[in-house]
Amino acid sequence: MAGRGAGAGIECWSYAPGLRLPYPMLRLRLYNAALEEYGEIALQVDTGYEGPIMLPRGEYEFFMIGELPRSLWRTYRTLADTVTMRVARAVAEVAGRRLEVYIETPLYGGGKRLVGREVLNRLRILLDGPSTWACILAQQPRGANPR
Repeated sequence: MAGRGAGAGIECWSYAPGLRLPYPMLRLRLYNAALEEYGEIALQVDTGYEGPIMLPRGEYEFFMIGELPRSLWRTYRTLADTVTMRVARAVAEVAGRRLEVYIETPLYGGGKRLVGREVLNRLRILLDGPSTWACILAQQPRGANPR
């Protein structure tokens, strides 16, 4: 997965191969609540996941320093059942911009590397299926109307 810059404030990554079809990926640099760097990580874009960033349990452990109390953990409904997620505060850096985010992992089960709508809705993203590129675009200037 190679990153490329198509201009100021734009970062793009190639889709990853899937079983039948390729899927979009974004790369983020993550930091825990103490601002210790975890490093750059590739995450599958999942618009069906309402949450922020999901990681497997082993990777989540780095972020436990910022774990929220159990009363603030989240629960999601899936086709199979409800899933309780442990939640920790973190910082993500993408396209030169830092965002306060949450990292989640399932209380039971393994989890996977996903970036969901809670983070995606804060970014300007282009998913170019025909060319199999996912791009983070420059932030729109304040007061600009896209219409």
